[in-house]
Amino acid sequence: MNLFLTLRRRVILYLITISGLSVSFLSDSQSKVTLLEEESIGLLEQYCLDCHDEETKKGNFDLSDLLDEEGHDGSLIFENLITGRMPPADKKQPSSTQRRTLLDWLSKRQNSKAINSYQRISRHEFVHSLNDLLGVKLDLTGNIPEDRGTHDFDSDRKILLTKEMLSSYFSAADEMLEFALPEKGFPQERIWVTNKIKDSHDTYNIYTRNYQEGLLFSWTRANNGNNYSFFYDNFDPPVKGWYELTFDAKKLGNFEEDISVLVFSGKYYFADDRPQPQRLLDVISLSNKEVKSHTIRAFLHPGENVSVHCYSKHTFRKKKADQGAYIKQLKARGPLVDDWPPRTYQKIFKGLDMNFPPRKSIKTSILQTKLKAIGGSLSVSSYQVGMEKEKMQDGSNRTFWHSQFSPTVAKAPHFVVLKNPAKKEINGLSYSKWSGGNGNGQVKSYSIYLSDDAQSWGDPILKGKVDITRSYEQPILFPKKTKKEYIKFLVTDAVSLDGKSIASIGKLDVITSLPQAISTSEISLLSRSKKDLKKVIRHFAERAFSSDISEEELSPYYNVSLNSFKELEDFVIAARAGFKAIICSHRFLLAPGEHSNKSYKIASDLSRVLWLSVPDQELLNLSRMEKFTTQTLTEQINRMLKDEKSLRMIHSFCSQWLNLRSFNKVNPSLKLYPNYNDLLNHYLPIETEKYLNHLIQENLPISYLIDSDFSFLNQRLAQHYGIAVIIGQKMRKVSFSPEAPRGGLLTMGSVLKVTADGFDTSPILRGAWVSKNIAGNTLSPPPENITAIEPEHGQATTLREQIEQHKEKKTCYACHKSIDPYGFALENFDATGQWRTKYRVKKPHNGTFQFRLEGYYHLGGEVDASGKIATHKFNDVFGLKKILLSDHRKVAYNFTKKFFEYANGYKPDLKERLQLFKLIPENGKECRIKDLITKVLVYSLREGEE
Repeated sequence: MNLFLTLRRRVILYLITISGLSVSFLSDSQSKVTLLEEESIGLLEQYCLDCHDEETKKGNFDLSDLLDEEGHDGSLIFENLITGRMPPADKKQPSSTQRRTLLDWLSKRQNSKAINSYQRISRHEFVHSLNDLLGVKLDLTGNIPEDRGTHDFDSDRKILLTKEMLSSYFSAADEMLEFALPEKGFPQERIWVTNKIKDSHDTYNIYTRNYQEGLLFSWTRANNGNNYSFFYDNFDPPVKGWYELTFDAKKLGNFEEDISVLVFSGKYYFADDRPQPQRLLDVISLSNKEVKSHTIRAFLHPGENVSVHCYSKHTFRKKKADQGAYIKQLKARGPLVDDWPPRTYQKIFKGLDMNFPPRKSIKTSILQTKLKAIGGSLSVSSYQVGMEKEKMQDGSNRTFWHSQFSPTVAKAPHFVVLKNPAKKEINGLSYSKWSGGNGNGQVKSYSIYLSDDAQSWGDPILKGKVDITRSYEQPILFPKKTKKEYIKFLVTDAVSLDGKSIASIGKLDVITSLPQAISTSEISLLSRSKKDLKKVIRHFAERAFSSDISEEELSPYYNVSLNSFKELEDFVIAARAGFKAIICSHRFLLAPGEHSNKSYKIASDLSRVLWLSVPDQELLNLSRMEKFTTQTLTEQINRMLKDEKSLRMIHSFCSQWLNLRSFNKVNPSLKLYPNYNDLLNHYLPIETEKYLNHLIQENLPISYLIDSDFSFLNQRLAQHYGIAVIIGQKMRKVSFSPEAPRGGLLTMGSVLKVTADGFDTSPILRGAWVSKNIAGNTLSPPPENITAIEPEHGQATTLREQIEQHKEKKTCYACHKSIDPYGFALENFDATGQWRTKYRVKKPHNGTFQFRLEGYYHLGGEVDASGKIATHKFNDVFGLKKILLSDHRKVAYNFTKKFFEYANGYKPDLKERLQLFKLIPENGKECRIKDLITKVLVYSLREGEE
């Protein structure tokens, strides 16, 4: 039977099935559908069935499956048609009218899939919304489970609110409300000044030197490759909050580049064998040759210490006093409150009278030890001149106490007595050995005695040993707490290299659990009016819900506040109770909420997409007057994109669309890429975000996603990209020469790193990323029984040969021809995004890995970055860019689909995709990125409601 007739019969039967009518009773509209079906089937037979019928099934694709109700829905055919991938360029092409006919038919016959009518608030939206509602800056996204749906975006409507998410939202709400409106007042602002660092392993101590009034730092990396940091002493944040950190510093060295001071926070650790997680707070770029103040702001937690890592390729493991980063001192101030009374109170309790005491900073007196803090002192059995008892209490184990050994050797026993005149409660002792020398005199074992008069000691309460191989602080906990006035630390055994009885200790201190007194400044509201309380709750609810609120709607939230007010008679605590009820309500946690008109819904959706937050006052005012025309909406989108809060969207969209949220999941091998470091890792994704933001702000053509003659770089990125004469770590717009292989997203280090495994590059992995995220090729998932190809550039068989063998399987070829060429075009870039012409092959090393700047590799085979896409051949990434730029509508169509999914929480169906494609100008120069974003949002917010 003729295949066309077979397909036609299937169409008619399909129509009868879905309509429930006999053919003779079809309505006029149904007859038109039938004609559209017949015309479309004729076009399929004319242009497609030669290759995709039941017998040929080229690419393992049988087009007759399209008409099987249980089969696929036509999306693959639709995508291939709308992007021009099918029919192939060497085959007869349908006219534009015929192509539109097929697209229209495919979009109309697609079965509509149920989409969740609501969308839960993402963790980032939750935190940003609360920050804007309360007027604070507190990032608690790490306390909330990740938003991961079945697709690429956190906004995926298939993600449901789980018990774990709800619980974490409620906990985060409590913490943010306490931070904004602390029940016991705002902690007093204090000032710390220090030029001392905590002790490090003697392997690293040699790379810091006393210099003038402070310290001179060289760049070093730990033996395991970690960027080793030096921790500042005498500053411990008493409470969480924002702190101002000012480093008085300068650069030493006759070289052009700046020295970079990476400022971290985290738990102190002594050596690289016991590292603790560190957060990079900011980077200071030192170019000045005279001491200058460099200030950063950072959010710190109790238990964290501030540390610095000073990077310059000119100062690696230098020990001389003529090169390095000189830091005279660190001055810390905080916790900061930008305005007084705080912005939170001014924002939430606007117009209400309040009492607030004057806020002043107090300078913190620095006590090196807890023993001194409780008014204690110590005595020793003997001491050597220059190594007195005070050395145990100066906060450093580079200095030390030593029993007398010259001119005569003091006889045993050797001991230290710690005096506790105030009889404070002591839990134990903290001991550190001297971190230098040959180990002679180091304590091996001890006994602890207690006394009320320093005469009668009785039996030891504790006997023990210390680890002489470690220089970090070792706690010696007593069997039970004591308030005795005297504690004796008796050395019962020590290292003796010459047979003499001696002892030495780097640090010895008491361990106490005394709470640190923190003074606060309390603010009180003078109002006792229920009317004022209702006004405050109403204003907060209207902002949170993006809606006018009726008395009935307000009632449950106001009643929560009113009950608290009656019980505690505290206006602020009562308001907090109402705020939490609002924040934890379904109306806040789910979108769309309940809005008093459509304009409020538009404002809510718009601010969620562009700011990841609630609407501001201008949006609410427009909504109240129902002024959201298409022109007004366009104007507001333009205004919102100019606002600093739109950087949240830039970060969020890059993280998800480009998968930069996986950026830190894999670290490049230091054997192959020894120059990769924390500084480069910090700036690579920043380049991408700044670039995309610039394209949006300047409304540049969509082609700039593929190629451009500029990017945003600094000194470290320029070094990585082989671009000279960029000084300083401030990000700036930098132009590329025509021969530079940079420009556009594809050649950015962040993208190239996230599409590699840290060791070798995979054309398949990179090709799939480009095909999906930039080129917009529809790919099917790989068959379950297919083994992944692991890249290994040191093998005799080249990776290209392995992939070609893999593609010989019919089930693999169809997808790989749309993947591999893109990946091969990027093979000139290694796993860190650096340009190469030859592959690096790992070399073995003897024994334990020891970091070295030259790494452990040799150069292998030449890179071959050539390939073919459809009928277009290319030799390298320059050729690939030309191919992609030849069809701007395909790139723009993929971008609009991605942004639509990001904004709406679901993939557009075929009807919506057809409308999105119609938004794209045919002229490439007129196809601009901000215009596309605006059109997608206007279509989603206005067309979607009709």
